[in-house]
Amino acid sequence: MHDYRVVLTGIATLFITLAAVAQTNPLAGPGKPITLIVPVSSGTGADIAARQLGPKLSQRLGRPVVVDNRTGASGNIGFAAAARATADGTTLLVSPSSMTILPHLTKAMTWDPFNDFAPVALIATSVMAAIVGPSVQASNMAELVTLARNNPGKLNYATPGVGTAHHLVTEMFRQASGVNIVHIPYKQSAGAVTDLAGGQVDIGFFPLLGVLPLIKSGKLRVLATLGETRTPWTPDVPTMRESGIENVAYNSWAAVFAPKNTPREIVNSLSRDILAILNEPGMRESLLKDGLVVAPLGPDELGTMTRRDSAIWAKVIKTAGIQPE
Repeated sequence: MHDYRVVLTGIATLFITLAAVAQTNPLAGPGKPITLIVPVSSGTGADIAARQLGPKLSQRLGRPVVVDNRTGASGNIGFAAAARATADGTTLLVSPSSMTILPHLTKAMTWDPFNDFAPVALIATSVMAAIVGPSVQASNMAELVTLARNNPGKLNYATPGVGTAHHLVTEMFRQASGVNIVHIPYKQSAGAVTDLAGGQVDIGFFPLLGVLPLIKSGKLRVLATLGETRTPWTPDVPTMRESGIENVAYNSWAAVFAPKNTPREIVNSLSRDILAILNEPGMRESLLKDGLVVAPLGPDELGTMTRRDSAIWAKVIKTAGIQPE
């Protein structure tokens, strides 16, 4: 007499094995290296995310993964290179959130965020914060808004340049609060932060982790953060919404995209692998140490998020009267 339990167990094992094979990434196994194009310089959020993801993805797929920083022209060089890459999953873009800003500020675009790329997965976000210099007589956002309204055109704000996320977030705040503050654009963040700490400029909206050492030393003060919730680094600092200022919520982000015509099977497999990596023990803590909060989203959710962000920036830029160059 047959032991049907053994037969059923064997059948179940077969189906589990077949399901596992079906879930295997077509890119798994030895082959051409996978290149992660990062359109910004090393040390930025997207670069950090790519370099933490790369070794894990390599281990998971069993083939080399290399990070390629293609900088220049505000990131347009890297974006264009990724858009033109062979759509076989071996070249991916690890994009900063400027992907949704640049198309509204660049006249001669050679790439399009929606027509040239397929969303794969959101990796992480980075919180921005409202920072003031030592001489500004305000201990919270309500006091800052009152100070600015009582002194129109007297307070200024520093950014790393026109059209940067720092600039547009400040414009978002300015439009929401109705204050008249003057823009002082710098060529890079370092000079802007140095002058902010030195009291040469009054206000700045910067990624929190980049200025946290100056906050801890008392050279700068953070009045609010721009995420939906308080940060693990500044649990006593309220969000903009908690401070009574609506419609000024923004986190910069890092996400993976593939060239548009990459087969859906490859996109979905890469997405599953990346999301699995983000759920691995230690990955969340590792990114957190570098100022990034794991925020795993799949292709459809990432696509929705990028279109939403693009619409927000289009409105902010139009209202501010910023002209594309």
